[in-house]
Amino acid sequence: MSEKIKIDLIEDFTQHYLQTTSLPPLATKIFSFLLVDGEKDGYTFDEFVDIFKVSKSSVSSSLNMLIKSDYIAPYNKIGERKRRYKITEQLLPLRLKRTKKELIREKYLSEKLMQYRSETTKTMDSLNVEKGKIYVTHLENAIERLEETIDRLEKLTHKI
Repeated sequence: MSEKIKIDLIEDFTQHYLQTTSLPPLATKIFSFLLVDGEKDGYTFDEFVDIFKVSKSSVSSSLNMLIKSDYIAPYNKIGERKRRYKITEQLLPLRLKRTKKELIREKYLSEKLMQYRSETTKTMDSLNVEKGKIYVTHLENAIERLEETIDRLEKLTHKI
Protein backbone atom coordinates (compact mmCIF):
# COMPACT_ATOMS: atom_id res chain seq x y z
CA MET A 1 0.00 0.00 0.00
CA SER A 2 1.46 3.36 -0.94
CA GLU A 3 2.26 5.74 1.90
CA LYS A 4 -0.18 8.35 0.53
CA ILE A 5 -3.07 5.87 0.47
CA LYS A 6 -2.17 4.71 3.99
CA ILE A 7 -2.09 8.29 5.34
CA ASP A 8 -5.42 9.11 3.64
CA LEU A 9 -7.01 5.99 5.11
CA ILE A 10 -5.72 6.83 8.60
CA GLU A 11 -7.14 10.36 8.24
CA ASP A 12 -10.50 9.00 7.03
CA PHE A 13 -10.74 6.60 9.99
CA THR A 14 -9.67 9.38 12.35
CA GLN A 15 -12.51 11.60 11.12
CA HIS A 16 -14.96 8.71 11.33
CA TYR A 17 -14.03 7.88 14.94
CA LEU A 18 -14.05 11.54 15.95
CA GLN A 19 -17.70 11.64 14.82
CA THR A 20 -18.76 8.26 16.22
CA THR A 21 -16.90 8.00 19.54
CA SER A 22 -16.22 10.26 22.47
CA LEU A 23 -12.46 9.84 22.05
CA PRO A 24 -10.27 12.95 21.70
CA PRO A 25 -8.36 13.65 18.46
CA LEU A 26 -4.98 12.13 19.36
CA ALA A 27 -6.57 8.94 20.73
CA THR A 28 -8.59 8.51 17.51
CA LYS A 29 -5.47 9.16 15.47
CA ILE A 30 -3.45 6.55 17.40
CA PHE A 31 -6.28 4.02 17.14
CA SER A 32 -6.74 4.69 13.41
CA PHE A 33 -3.00 4.37 12.87
CA LEU A 34 -2.94 0.97 14.61
CA LEU A 35 -6.02 -0.17 12.70
CA VAL A 36 -4.66 0.73 9.27
CA ASP A 37 -1.04 -0.20 9.94
CA GLY A 38 -1.88 -3.71 11.13
CA GLU A 39 1.54 -4.26 12.74
CA LYS A 40 1.16 -7.47 14.76
CA ASP A 41 3.89 -6.49 17.23
CA GLY A 42 2.27 -3.14 17.98
CA TYR A 43 4.23 -0.04 18.94
CA THR A 44 6.01 1.25 22.00
CA PHE A 45 5.18 4.46 23.83
CA ASP A 46 8.34 6.13 22.47
CA GLU A 47 7.47 5.11 18.92
CA PHE A 48 4.09 6.83 19.25
CA VAL A 49 5.75 10.00 20.57
CA ASP A 50 8.09 9.93 17.55
CA ILE A 51 5.39 9.07 14.98
CA PHE A 52 2.88 11.71 16.10
CA LYS A 53 5.38 14.39 17.20
CA VAL A 54 3.43 15.20 20.36
CA SER A 55 4.25 15.38 24.05
CA LYS A 56 4.73 12.29 26.17
CA SER A 57 1.85 13.32 28.42
CA SER A 58 -0.51 13.56 25.42
CA VAL A 59 0.46 10.10 24.22
CA SER A 60 0.21 8.71 27.75
CA SER A 61 -3.32 10.04 28.31
CA SER A 62 -4.44 8.87 24.87
CA LEU A 63 -3.05 5.37 25.37
CA ASN A 64 -4.63 5.14 28.84
CA MET A 65 -7.99 6.24 27.43
CA LEU A 66 -7.78 3.69 24.60
CA ILE A 67 -6.89 0.92 27.07
CA LYS A 68 -9.72 1.91 29.42
CA SER A 69 -12.18 1.90 26.50
CA ASP A 70 -10.98 -1.56 25.32
CA TYR A 71 -9.71 -0.29 21.97
CA ILE A 72 -6.10 -1.34 22.56
CA ALA A 73 -4.20 -3.61 24.92
CA PRO A 74 -0.69 -3.29 26.36
CA TYR A 75 1.66 -6.26 26.37
CA ASN A 76 5.34 -7.07 26.75
CA LYS A 77 7.17 -8.77 23.94
CA ILE A 78 9.52 -11.55 25.07
CA GLY A 79 13.02 -10.15 25.48
CA GLU A 80 11.85 -6.52 25.62
CA ARG A 81 11.35 -4.39 28.69
CA LYS A 82 9.18 -1.78 27.00
CA ARG A 83 5.44 -2.16 26.78
CA ARG A 84 3.89 -2.39 23.36
CA TYR A 85 0.36 -1.44 22.37
CA LYS A 86 -1.85 -3.06 19.78
CA ILE A 87 -5.53 -3.37 18.98
CA THR A 88 -7.30 -5.71 21.36
CA GLU A 89 -8.34 -9.10 20.00
CA GLN A 90 -11.89 -8.50 21.22
CA LEU A 91 -12.34 -5.10 19.54
CA LEU A 92 -15.07 -6.07 17.07
CA PRO A 93 -17.22 -8.07 19.50
CA LEU A 94 -16.89 -5.32 22.12
CA ARG A 95 -17.89 -2.59 19.66
CA LEU A 96 -20.85 -4.62 18.42
CA LYS A 97 -21.97 -5.34 22.00
CA ARG A 98 -21.99 -1.60 22.70
CA THR A 99 -24.06 -1.01 19.57
CA LYS A 100 -26.44 -3.82 20.55
CA LYS A 101 -26.89 -2.30 24.00
CA GLU A 102 -27.74 1.08 22.43
CA LEU A 103 -30.28 -0.54 20.09
CA ILE A 104 -31.91 -2.49 22.92
CA ARG A 105 -32.31 0.77 24.85
CA GLU A 106 -33.72 2.55 21.81
CA LYS A 107 -36.19 -0.29 21.17
CA TYR A 108 -37.34 -0.15 24.80
CA LEU A 109 -37.80 3.64 24.65
CA SER A 110 -39.60 3.46 21.29
CA GLU A 111 -42.05 0.87 22.62
CA LYS A 112 -42.57 2.93 25.76
CA LEU A 113 -43.28 6.03 23.63
CA MET A 114 -45.77 4.12 21.47
CA GLN A 115 -47.53 2.83 24.60
CA TYR A 116 -47.64 6.33 26.10
CA ARG A 117 -49.11 7.83 22.95
CA SER A 118 -51.72 5.11 22.63
CA GLU A 119 -52.87 5.75 26.20
CA THR A 120 -52.84 9.55 26.11
CA THR A 121 -53.94 10.42 22.59
CA LYS A 122 -57.62 10.23 21.73
CA THR A 123 -57.06 9.51 18.07
CA MET A 124 -53.86 7.85 17.01
CA ASP A 125 -52.60 8.65 13.54
CA SER A 126 -52.52 5.20 11.92
CA LEU A 127 -49.62 6.21 9.67
CA ASN A 128 -47.43 7.07 12.68
CA VAL A 129 -48.50 3.89 14.49
CA GLU A 130 -47.44 1.85 11.47
CA LYS A 131 -44.13 3.75 11.20
CA GLY A 132 -43.47 3.01 14.88
CA LYS A 133 -44.16 -0.70 14.39
CA ILE A 134 -41.87 -0.84 11.36
CA TYR A 135 -39.11 0.90 13.31
CA VAL A 136 -39.40 -1.42 16.32
CA THR A 137 -39.34 -4.45 13.99
CA HIS A 138 -36.22 -3.02 12.33
CA LEU A 139 -34.56 -2.65 15.74
CA GLU A 140 -35.49 -6.24 16.67
CA ASN A 141 -33.97 -7.52 13.41
CA ALA A 142 -30.82 -5.42 13.84
CA ILE A 143 -30.36 -6.70 17.40
CA GLU A 144 -30.80 -10.29 16.24
CA ARG A 145 -28.24 -9.85 13.40
CA LEU A 146 -25.79 -8.24 15.84
CA GLU A 147 -26.15 -11.19 18.23
CA GLU A 148 -25.38 -13.62 15.40
CA THR A 149 -22.36 -11.61 14.26
CA ILE A 150 -21.01 -11.23 17.81
CA ASP A 151 -21.35 -14.98 18.33
CA ARG A 152 -19.50 -15.76 15.09
CA LEU A 153 -16.71 -13.30 15.89
CA GLU A 154 -16.26 -14.62 19.42
CA LYS A 155 -16.11 -18.23 18.19
CA LEU A 156 -13.50 -17.22 15.61
CA THR A 157 -11.46 -15.27 18.17
CA HIS A 158 -11.46 -18.20 20.61
CA LYS A 159 -10.16 -20.56 17.89
CA ILE A 160 -7.05 -18.44 17.39
